[in-house]
Amino acid sequence: MKYDGVTIHCVRDEFGLIEVVENRITRKLYFDSPIEQSCIFKNAPMTLNFEYQEKIIERIHAFALSKKTNQPIRALMLGLGGGTMAQHLFHTLPNLQITVVELRQAVIDCAYQYFQLPDEPEIEAVQADALEFIKENEHLYDVIIVDIFDAQGMPSALSDIQFQNNLWQSLNSPGLLIFNLWYQWDAKQANGKPVPTEETQQVLEFWQTLSNENTDCILNRYNIQSSQNLIIEALKK
Repeated sequence: MKYDGVTIHCVRDEFGLIEVVENRITRKLYFDSPIEQSCIFKNAPMTLNFEYQEKIIERIHAFALSKKTNQPIRALMLGLGGGTMAQHLFHTLPNLQITVVELRQAVIDCAYQYFQLPDEPEIEAVQADALEFIKENEHLYDVIIVDIFDAQGMPSALSDIQFQNNLWQSLNSPGLLIFNLWYQWDAKQANGKPVPTEETQQVLEFWQTLSNENTDCILNRYNIQSSQNLIIEALKK
């Protein structure tokens, strides 16, 4: 038994180990650590397992409802995991065209084979480095989701200022940019509140500064009570 289950798939690429572990109820994805990268309920694959995913989906649906036309929504998701959010959006927003960028081809293969990512033309899975993809991007997206983690947490490269600028330039107007960020729990604090990692703090500072200086940017944040996640959204008017 590993991670309260049985390993049904195991592969190692240049970035490390990838494991799919299942028990009677769930199937989970791991990247060389006990941190769950993705999870589905085997008998209810459309049920989101994490509160932060529910918040992201909620905000995307709210944005979609706010649009005054029924034109297709073009979305970009950076980071795939098991593809549970992409799958959920595919089934609940029929006018959505989504491109998912994932660094590791082995992760894309797992999403299709073990986590029921739909093999449909509305979902385009691209194997690429997210920073390079957005740097070279020539399209505008109505929605951009940044949900990138490795075995240690959120990669430091995500806090790069140029990356943040490229995201903003790739966002349509109106548009929604949403981040899943990482918090750490500080045992020394009596109130038990999380504190941001250095990378999270840098991302927060960039978007707080932009929203203060640019009236076209509205910043909202949502603390996730059940896990070490912080969701921030930047709305472009």
